[in-house]
Amino acid sequence: MRHRKDELYKLVNEIMNQHDLETLMIATLSKIAFIDYMLGLDVMENKRLESMINVINMNRKTNHQLTDFYIRF
Repeated sequence: MRHRKDELYKLVNEIMNQHDLETLMIATLSKIAFIDYMLGLDVMENKRLESMINVINMNRKTNHQLTDFYIRF
């Protein structure tokens, strides 16, 4: 799962500047958060994901928050 998570980070990095792939990017960020949940990690402590969201917000002029991807069942 950790390897898959790294691959998902790479995918987000590749599509970050392609505005027509917004849905794919959000879905990929959600998958990363879900993998954290499955691994028993708190997504709110995932600094790598938080940093990536901040970069996306700067590049796309959006206002996504880490809490948008918080998963709890």
